[in-house]
Amino acid sequence: MTIKARNRFYMFFFAISITILILSLIYFHYLKFKGLLVLPEVYQSQTASASLITGYRPFFTFLSIFIQMFYISGTSLMILYAFYKTQAGELGYFLVFLLSLMMDSLRIVIPLLQLSNTYSSSLVTLGNIIFTGTILSPLSLLCLVLFSAEEYRQNLEQNCLILLVAAAFFAFAIPLNTAILLPNYGLSCSFKKIVWTTYIVFSLIAVFSLLISNFKNEIRQLMTLGFFLIELGALLLRQSYSLLMMILSTIILGGGTFIYFKELHNRYLWNN
Repeated sequence: MTIKARNRFYMFFFAISITILILSLIYFHYLKFKGLLVLPEVYQSQTASASLITGYRPFFTFLSIFIQMFYISGTSLMILYAFYKTQAGELGYFLVFLLSLMMDSLRIVIPLLQLSNTYSSSLVTLGNIIFTGTILSPLSLLCLVLFSAEEYRQNLEQNCLILLVAAAFFAFAIPLNTAILLPNYGLSCSFKKIVWTTYIVFSLIAVFSLLISNFKNEIRQLMTLGFFLIELGALLLRQSYSLLMMILSTIILGGGTFIYFKELHNRYLWNN
């Protein structure tokens, strides 16, 4: 992928993400102003906290999703201008990562359109798309570490397409429980423990792979720290439904993104 083509992808992606953010904000406030916003019933375990700080609050679930949308738009725009003339293979896979977050942010559609407990095909399809984003997230970051070197750049578009198809295949193959809406407004799925264990394992493999790669290439491990914080912050923000989780995930994700891309920019600036 040429730099010009990649920049066009990022510009197009930014336009879509900012459009989704604006339309979601407008529709949310319209429903709230008209008194038509109906909060869905969510499943909570018996050990769930009732605290204002750590317990489920619908306001913080909505706000967390909006923060995630804003992060997608802001980060894509930042990358576009900060790396406008940089041929970095990492950026292609990070775009796929942002796409996974965009898919996940569609959780907001379930309460806005009152789809919970409808058992409709729309809810199932939407749940599969959201779940695709969950699977795609660790895979994209793992490939960012393993396949961003110069010798792999010629297969970048092909690899990204394979990632998307593979994530969608597994997401649509694993059954969803549309009767259970989680506090983050996502749907529960079958084999939940296996899915999240795999998510964490792939994430850790990506971190340790980057750690080893940076050590061999004598690159500062600040980049590894930033990368780890991005993974952790994104995971927490996906699950955020309380004040504490929202604040922590926002700080971790924002700080990690700043550290990682600052180090990545310095690396390519030094190489050039």
